[in-house]
Amino acid sequence: MGELAAVQVKKKANLDELKRVGIIAQKQKDTFLIRLRTVGGDMTAEELNVVAQVSNKYGGSRIHLTTRQAVEIHNIHIDNLQAAREELEQNGIVLGVCGPRGRGIVSCPGSATCTSGIIATKELAAELDAVYFRQDAPHKFKLGISGCPNNCSKPVENDIGVMGGVLPGWDREACISCRLCVSICPTQAISQQGKEFVLDTDKCILCGLCIRNCSSSAWIPQKTGYTLYLGGTMGKKPRLGTKAKVLIESKEELLRYIRQAFDYYRANGKKKERFGHTLDRIGEDKAFADILAEERGERPAELKTKETAEEKRNFLDLRGVCCPLNFVKAKLAMDKIKGGDTIEFYLDDGEPIVNVSRSLKDEGHQVLLVTPEGGYFKVLVEKH
Repeated sequence: MGELAAVQVKKKANLDELKRVGIIAQKQKDTFLIRLRTVGGDMTAEELNVVAQVSNKYGGSRIHLTTRQAVEIHNIHIDNLQAAREELEQNGIVLGVCGPRGRGIVSCPGSATCTSGIIATKELAAELDAVYFRQDAPHKFKLGISGCPNNCSKPVENDIGVMGGVLPGWDREACISCRLCVSICPTQAISQQGKEFVLDTDKCILCGLCIRNCSSSAWIPQKTGYTLYLGGTMGKKPRLGTKAKVLIESKEELLRYIRQAFDYYRANGKKKERFGHTLDRIGEDKAFADILAEERGERPAELKTKETAEEKRNFLDLRGVCCPLNFVKAKLAMDKIKGGDTIEFYLDDGEPIVNVSRSLKDEGHQVLLVTPEGGYFKVLVEKH
């Protein structure tokens, strides 16, 4: 390989690695943007102040809010890139992500503050972010959560979408026959038949409008849960997500199906093929039978072989996180496991591998194994 070609390959590799932590080259020469992670669009006032300070110092005093609830600082010259990154991370700001991997979680406020919210979206978003953020995939992998069928955060446009829903039940004794439910139902799913009010479950979109507005509480929650959509995407070949499972009542069951779907995509998706297009190529019926197989106590063989190291044991990817924030995160992770348990960290070469490993030893923990990989290290640590 010629010297110029080698430089070009190295430059591409460096740009790809920067994308892993949300640092993206702009069209302007030697100019970059830094994308910051949010979970469901939330940042504290203190974090926003830090972002503003970094933008004023390095980015031309402008901040871009993305369509997926991330925050971006544009127009950072390459000479200032490392300083801007360090200032953000040292103040607790987590950089974002780009490229073929799990992206930030989009979420509405849900039941925490919204009068229409049926499920707690923020807690679910944090749980999904902890598992899928920056996880490698055949192409970009996006997750969206909506607290109700109002669909404000557009979960049906995401590779995996979750929507809260509630199935209403009618209480004859409480009903005063005001017919408000009939008039406000957005899909005409409620009708009066004699003295009875009847719900057409095929028409019901599980929005809970009748429950929230019934003055006599004649409509009450009968079943509440999560509806799972798979395969949504916009981009050059738009595709709305397919409704895979309706009103999953257990969060554990929902998380299991999401993990199954992600496993399936990694096992079967082609490079630069979005999850929905993988489903179309293979066939939704066949794919869903495999993805939802745990219903029948089964797990497809190809998924069993695709279990990753981080799913088999405690794991934290700290690549792209600067010192001393990487040690802070490692220490918090150690605090969550039991004495004698092990956890694997991914750490960048240079200061991160040296400082974090040494600091963990100083805390009394035992570093069992350090394995060099391409540009980073796998570090297995046992808690004292």
